[in-house]
Amino acid sequence: MTDGVTYNPVMPGELDRRWSSQAAQMSALMKSLSSAPTGGLPSVAVGPARTFLASWEKIALRAKTSSEVYADELRETGVSYENLDTEVARRMAALGGGAG
Repeated sequence: MTDGVTYNPVMPGELDRRWSSQAAQMSALMKSLSSAPTGGLPSVAVGPARTFLASWEKIALRAKTSSEVYADELRETGVSYENLDTEVARRMAALGGGAG
């Protein structure tokens, strides 16, 4: 059934860690953007600067959310593969077969 598919049980955890790290970085970026000062700018530039910062804050929020979703999906996929392997092994043992 899994012709050509190889599952490495370490990878979901490693990729989860990386996506979670990116989500944390995006949270830090959002905090920096929301607290960026605009007071030193000429009055004509304050509005556009705030719009610019708010736009980038929204982009960072979308990236953070995507990163969290990817991390969650990788965890769930890893659990599904592990559960499938366990179930196949259980059924083979019940049939008196085995993996080798």
